[in-house]
Amino acid sequence: MPDHDEAVAAALDAYQQHLLPDHVPDSRADPSFAEPLIASLVEQLARYADRHGLDVQDTFAELHQQRLDRGGHDHDPSYSYRLGAEVQFRQPPAASGAEPGYPLWRGFITALATSPYGEAHCTVRVPGVSEGLHVAASELEPADSLLPLPTRTAGVVTNARDAESTIVEVAVRLKRAASAGLATDEQALADLAQLTMRLSHWSGGQPDVIMRDLYNRIMRVAQEPAKQRPGLDPAARLSATEFPQGPTPAPSDDPPATRLRSDDPPRPRRPRP
Repeated sequence: MPDHDEAVAAALDAYQQHLLPDHVPDSRADPSFAEPLIASLVEQLARYADRHGLDVQDTFAELHQQRLDRGGHDHDPSYSYRLGAEVQFRQPPAASGAEPGYPLWRGFITALATSPYGEAHCTVRVPGVSEGLHVAASELEPADSLLPLPTRTAGVVTNARDAESTIVEVAVRLKRAASAGLATDEQALADLAQLTMRLSHWSGGQPDVIMRDLYNRIMRVAQEPAKQRPGLDPAARLSATEFPQGPTPAPSDDPPATRLRSDDPPRPRRPRP
């Protein structure tokens, strides 16, 4: 994984150099200056998003929740972890020399439970690792985010769960094209390989295990009949975009009860008062 701390520090350096005079303190060396600088940058990012019609409110809410999840030594994770949350295994400080109990695995919480002694436990599914891992919630922390990944055929992937669902979408499209005797879309094939590799780097799992675990899901979706109305699932929508079947009439907005057949008698009008 890239060095996120260095990337953030470089962003703060650039923000400071564009807005502030040279004689101000160095944010890398002075935490008391770095704190208001970060607050200012975050505020301006939110305003920038508003001006450009970008919705980042969910992101800020998730950041707040992650801060609660990280907590302190007296924090009880059972009150904040949610099903589906992206988590990673806590690692001991590097200076301690202690061996980590687990590799730096990242995944999704699939179950929450409380032991007879009141300790919160979780089941974590790590993409690319065959079995769910049962651990104490205190061994977990919110996961580092998957970096945004632009694809050639499926838009920008912004998180690990999105990466998984996009792998399924692209694989379904390739499977349907092969079943129809169409040529392989090389760009979609490259996207599939890139997505699988990026997800495995994030999770700490193996790319071949990711594809093996998703195989049944891919086959099930690929065998579903394609829908031809609003509300298509993403895989069917992608397939329809790639292989259009011709124009279809837009559905009427009128409710069925208001439509009259040509042989229906006219309805009497109410007299005006």
